[in-house]
Amino acid sequence: MFPNGFLTPIPPAPEEDWERVPDPAECGEGLTDPTLLSDRIQYGAAYLCQGLPGAMDCCLLRESVTKRLAQAAAQLPDGWSLLIFDGLRPLSVQQAIYEQFKAIIIHERPQASPAEVELILDDFVAKPVRRLRRPAPHTTGGAVDLTLCRDGVPLDMGTGFDDLTDMAHTDWLEHACPAGQEEARDNRRLLYNLMTSVGLVNYPCEWWHYAYGERQWAVRTGKAPIYGYREECGR
Repeated sequence: MFPNGFLTPIPPAPEEDWERVPDPAECGEGLTDPTLLSDRIQYGAAYLCQGLPGAMDCCLLRESVTKRLAQAAAQLPDGWSLLIFDGLRPLSVQQAIYEQFKAIIIHERPQASPAEVELILDDFVAKPVRRLRRPAPHTTGGAVDLTLCRDGVPLDMGTGFDDLTDMAHTDWLEHACPAGQEEARDNRRLLYNLMTSVGLVNYPCEWWHYAYGERQWAVRTGKAPIYGYREECGR
C-alpha cells in the first residue's frame, strides 16, 4: 500500500512570479540514467517510438533527479513501477514536438490567429531555442515526463501523454470529474503526492511533468535555479 496521505487532493496551481526567478547558476551536476538505479523505473522512449529526429534511446537526467526518482520508486507497492516518457531533450526533438503541436492546434482551431496559436502552444511546449538565461525545462536535464504503472500497465490518468486539452491540467479532475473518472483522479493524486514527497514540483498544465533544480522548481520554492542548459545528449 502507498503511505498515508497519497490520495490527498491535488491543490490548485499556485500563483507564480516568473519575473523574480534569477538566471540559472549552473551547479555542474552530471547526468545519469535513472533506470540503472531501480528495476522499478522503466524508460518508454516516447519520442524515439514516434521517430522524431534526434530522440534518445536512453533516459538522462541530473543526478539529484535520478536519486529522487529512485526514492519514489522505493515507496511503490509490489507490482507498481514508474514509466518515463522523456527526460533530457535535444533541441532537434524540441523543434519536432513544437512543429507537431503547432500543426495539431492549427488543424483543430482553424480560426485561431497566429498569436492565439502561440499562446496555446506556450502552455504545452517551450520554443525550440538555445536559451542560456531561460532554458526550456527539458533542455536542462531537470525535468521528467512520467506516469505510474501496475503490473507493467500504465494507469488511467484521464488523458494520454502530451494531450493538448485543458483536461491534461494536473488538477482538472479535482474540479470537473465526470462519472467514471474517479479512478483517473485518484491515480493523478498518487503520482502527484509521490513525486512531491521526494522534492519534485509539477507543471500545472501537464499531469505527467515534474521537475527539480530548473526554473519551475525555482519559482515554486523561492530558490535560485541550479540547472542551466545542457548540450544535446549531455555533452
